[in-house]
Amino acid sequence: MFVLPLIVFCIGVAGLVVGQPLLYLAATLIGIGKIVLDSYEKIREGHYSLDYIAFLAMVVAVVSGNYLPGAVVALMFTGGEALEDFAEGRATASLKALLERIPKVALVRDQAGATREVPLAEVSTGSTIVVRGHELVPLDGTLASADAILDTSNLTGESLPETITSGTFVKSGMINAGPTFDLVVSGTFATSTYARIVQLVEDSKREQAPMVRLSEQANFPFTAVTIALASGAYFFSGELGRALAVLVIATPCPLIIAAPIAFIGGLSRAAHRNIIIKKPAALEALSHATTIFFDKTGTLTLGTPEIISIDVHEAGMSEEQVLAIAASIEFHSIHPLASAVTAALQSRGVALLQATDVSETIGQGISGTVDGARYSISKSAHSGEQGGIVLALAREGDVVAELHFADVLKDNVKHLINTLHDRGLRVAVITGDRQANAEAVFARMSLDIHADCSPEEKHRLVTEAKAKGEVVVMVGDGLNDAPALATAHVGMVFSGTENSAAIEAADVVIMGRDVALVAEVFAIAGRSTTIAKQSVWTGIGLSTAGMLFAAFGFIVPVMGALIQEAIDVAVILNSLRTIRGGKK
Repeated sequence: MFVLPLIVFCIGVAGLVVGQPLLYLAATLIGIGKIVLDSYEKIREGHYSLDYIAFLAMVVAVVSGNYLPGAVVALMFTGGEALEDFAEGRATASLKALLERIPKVALVRDQAGATREVPLAEVSTGSTIVVRGHELVPLDGTLASADAILDTSNLTGESLPETITSGTFVKSGMINAGPTFDLVVSGTFATSTYARIVQLVEDSKREQAPMVRLSEQANFPFTAVTIALASGAYFFSGELGRALAVLVIATPCPLIIAAPIAFIGGLSRAAHRNIIIKKPAALEALSHATTIFFDKTGTLTLGTPEIISIDVHEAGMSEEQVLAIAASIEFHSIHPLASAVTAALQSRGVALLQATDVSETIGQGISGTVDGARYSISKSAHSGEQGGIVLALAREGDVVAELHFADVLKDNVKHLINTLHDRGLRVAVITGDRQANAEAVFARMSLDIHADCSPEEKHRLVTEAKAKGEVVVMVGDGLNDAPALATAHVGMVFSGTENSAAIEAADVVIMGRDVALVAEVFAIAGRSTTIAKQSVWTGIGLSTAGMLFAAFGFIVPVMGALIQEAIDVAVILNSLRTIRGGKK
């Protein structure tokens, strides 16, 4: 990455030591070659904000025989590009994590009942595959077993498990949260839900339209002024050296280096706060954001169901007694809600009781004997009325208590929403969860809720907002968010779930689950952009003053290069302020 600027530097130093101008020429030609190649690539991509002044300065240096200023410009240009590349840390495998999560083979069951491993691409529609406990469902299909418990959070964001019965269609990307089941495959891997999500992410990254960067906004007017001054100086004086002096002073180091350094400082500051920002452009986009979409489960909520209340229907029975009985029975279950019950008991410091003759039927519930009485736990008739799930604890058929489960908001979520509103952002939640659940979680909060959203629908909502001219930030944490994360101007994820698919699709990764860091990201972005603007426009102002002196013959090309270096140092020192803390 820094090889080319190092070569240019060494050639320039060698020329200075041995007093050989041709070495300066060689360094200048390297810079010209690099800028030509970069410009060709940019034009192919439809970008026309090029480094015109640096190119003209080096060409005029060669034509006029003033090779030293050309070598200085070549070093500034190659060094600035290397610095930008270093800051961005360009991702070379954005979809690698998505693909690695999918099993490479499926366990296919033949008509005789025997099983064998078959590559996913070779599994044909109508085949029966075996999905073991905790495995990701690799292909779409219909459940052939009697029942199954599925963790659908990868696709819907719903934290509560879903129990399904035979004949239900199952999408790839879900996780088997219960015992092994058989699935009759529908379609192929190429047409599966998981593969479509992968393709959607890939398409979004390829078609992402970049925002107009700060350096691009300043480049065109500054270039026009520079060319006018250089042309005027040459026209009235007839001296090519005078035009070169103007171009050398104008070489836009504030655009090439100062702004990237300001953003690198912001990246460094963010890293100290456990926030990884993959590219400086994300900071600029964040500072102009108008709309922010949040996923619900695992992003604004903890992502795992918890007991939020217990209704005791039998006089003389306490909540602790209800929990002790329920947890003693659920201790023997692999159902995801069982762990929530036992965790609730542990948090209260109550010991487990002894449960015997425990029997569980998937989709119906679990029962066991505690202290000589027969208890059963099953879904309550009131489940889903106000969002969430309600389990009923019954003794000998009579309900003695109901346990209410829900996904719980993280700390500081309400404060975060208010902070974002104060920044002028429109805040919305897009979730695969049911409308009733989402409304129950975000009651009395000022935000829009889009529920029952598939990954494709999340992608569509982000795309529509961008089409309206909004600068969109998407915050999520799961596979179901990956297409929207890749499509948004800035994708932001929490890494607490270690969901590598979402992390690879995003531009900003918050290490852990603290939602307050979202506001911190915006604060860092705002301050970095403000300082970058100061550096750019101050540098341009000083360069313009220097160009006027050069145009009237008061500054020769070599002196112009030294003056430009002094300007560079000034704006770079200002840019480095982003590393320190502070408010916008």
